[in-house]
Amino acid sequence: MHAVIKAQLSEFSSRNHAERLTETEYFEVFSIHAVENGLLTQNLNPFDAHLKGVEFGLDGVAITVQGELCRTTDDAQAALATGRNHIAEFHFFQSKTSEAVEYGDVSKFLDAVYDFFTLGSLARSPQISDLREAKDLIYSSVSKTNPTLRCFYCTTGTGQVSEPIQKLIEASKDRLDALSLFSTIDVQVFGAKNLQGGYRAATNSISCTIEFTKAITLPVHESVQEGFIGFIAAPELVKLATLETDAGEPRAVNRAVFYDNIRDFNPTSEINQSILAEISAGNHKSFIFKNNGVTVIAREVVRTRDTFKIEDYQIVNGCQTTNILFLAGDKAKDISVPFRLIVSSDSDFIASIIVGTNKQNEVKEDQFWALSPFMKDLEEYCRAQKPDDAIFIERRENQYRELQVERTRIFKPGDLMKAIAAMYLWQPNRAARDYRGIRKEFATKVFQPSHNVELYHLAALASYRFDFYVRNNRIDRSRGIYKFYTLYALVRGILNDKDLLTSERKKQTSAIKAMVEVVSDETKFLSLIERVAATLDGLISAAGLSTREQIRDYIRAESVVELFSNNHFKSSL
Repeated sequence: MHAVIKAQLSEFSSRNHAERLTETEYFEVFSIHAVENGLLTQNLNPFDAHLKGVEFGLDGVAITVQGELCRTTDDAQAALATGRNHIAEFHFFQSKTSEAVEYGDVSKFLDAVYDFFTLGSLARSPQISDLREAKDLIYSSVSKTNPTLRCFYCTTGTGQVSEPIQKLIEASKDRLDALSLFSTIDVQVFGAKNLQGGYRAATNSISCTIEFTKAITLPVHESVQEGFIGFIAAPELVKLATLETDAGEPRAVNRAVFYDNIRDFNPTSEINQSILAEISAGNHKSFIFKNNGVTVIAREVVRTRDTFKIEDYQIVNGCQTTNILFLAGDKAKDISVPFRLIVSSDSDFIASIIVGTNKQNEVKEDQFWALSPFMKDLEEYCRAQKPDDAIFIERRENQYRELQVERTRIFKPGDLMKAIAAMYLWQPNRAARDYRGIRKEFATKVFQPSHNVELYHLAALASYRFDFYVRNNRIDRSRGIYKFYTLYALVRGILNDKDLLTSERKKQTSAIKAMVEVVSDETKFLSLIERVAATLDGLISAAGLSTREQIRDYIRAESVVELFSNNHFKSSL
C-alpha cells in the first residue's frame, strides 16, 4: 500500500477505533470519507454509506437528497419533506488497496451500478434492498431535475487507466445514459494523490486569502476580536466560496463553507434567473445597491494591508449571492458586493448573528434550533463524558472537522430529535420519517432551558449504541428497522411516565440510573433489542406481512404502538 495512504489510513482507523473492521474495510470507509467529505465537501458519516459484508462490485453507496444521506425510505421521506425542487444525487464506490486498476474489477463495479437501477439481481442484501427502495421513492418524488449519478473507483496507485478501461467506462456511461434517469453521469478513477488530498481537506480547517480593499473597521464589541465592513469584488467573494483547480481557477462551489445548506440553491428559480439575466446584460453597477450583502464569520484573520488571510470560516448569509456570481463567471468580474467579515469565538454571539442575518431567508429550522442556549449546554455536557459515553452534538456544519472524533459519535440535531421523539415523546412510529412534524407539534416540550441534559445525552448514547451493534454485526441488520421501538421500550419498560422530561429530578435520576445500566451493558442491551424484535416479529407475522416495505409501513402506524405496548410490556412482567 502507498506509504502516505497507509499513514493516513492508520490515523483514520485510530480516530474511529471503536469500529471493528479489517484494514481493507477501513480503507473502503476511508475512501468514502476522503471523496465525500474532502473532495466533494459533503458532511456525512462515511460509515453509514459503507456496505458491510461482500456486495457484488460495490463497497459504498451514498444517496443524498438536499445533502441528507438516505439509507432507507424513512430517510428519503424525511429529506423529501423539507421542501420542493429537491436535488438528489447517487454516489457509488468501489475501493481496492492494490495499486493496479484492473479491467475486471472496473467492469464488475459498473455492472453493479447499472444493475442497481435496473433488475437488481446482482446484489440482494437487506442494505441494498433498503437503498433500492429509497431510490424508488426519490424517483417518484423528484420531478423537475433528474438526479446526478457519480461513480468512484478508488485505488492506492496512480489512478491512471488503460485505453481498454477508458473505453469500458465510456461504454458504461452510454448504457447508463440510455436509461434516461440522470441529469449528469460521472465516472472517475481516483488514485493515491486524490485520496491524500481529499483526506487532508476533510480533516483540516478551511483557509482562503482575499483582497478586501474597501474594508472599514467595525466598532469595538466584547464578543468580537476583529470586524470589518465594506465591499469586495465578486471574484474575491467567489474565491471564498469555491474550490480551485491546480491553476487557481474556481471549479466548483465549496459546500463546506455554507452554514445555510448550499444544496438549497436553485439556479432555475425565477428570481435567480432574473439576476443572472441582469448580470449577463451588463447591468453591473446597480448590483451593490440591490444586494443585501454577504456575512462571513471566521475563527482567525491575518491582515497585511488590503490582503486578508481568513481561517476556519463560514458564509452565514449570502448563499444565493455567491452561487449566482459563481455561475455568472467572468460576466461578474466588475461587480462589487456588500461584505462583512467578523472574527469571533463566542458561540452565543455567532448564533445571534446567524439568526439576525437570516431572518429574511428560508433557512433550515434545524439550524436555528441548534443554536439555542440549551443545545450549547447539552453539547458541552455530552463532550465532557468519559470516552465510551462521549457524544458530539454538531450544532454547526463541520464543527468537528479538525478534532480527533469518531465520526459515528457525531450527532446532528435532527438525529438527536429522532431519539428524543421515540424515548420521551413515545412516538417510535413517527421518529424516523416525521421527526420534523414531531418537533413542530412538541416545540414547547423539548430542549427547554429547565430540562435535564442527562436525559438527552442518554437518548443520543442509546441511539449510538444501537447503530454500533448493527454496523458491527452484533445483531442482524434486519433488526435495524426496530431501533426506535427499542428506544421507546428502554424508557417505558423502566418507567411508565410520558412526562419524564418534566418530572421531578428524583424520579429522573432513578430512571436514568436504570436505563444507563441497560445501555452500558452489551448483554442487557442486546437482550432488550431481541425482545423488542420478537414482539414486533410476532405482530408482523400475525398481520401476514413479508416485504421490508410492508413491515416499515406497518410499524409506522400509531395503532401498532399500542399493540406493541400491550404485548411487549405484558410479556416483560
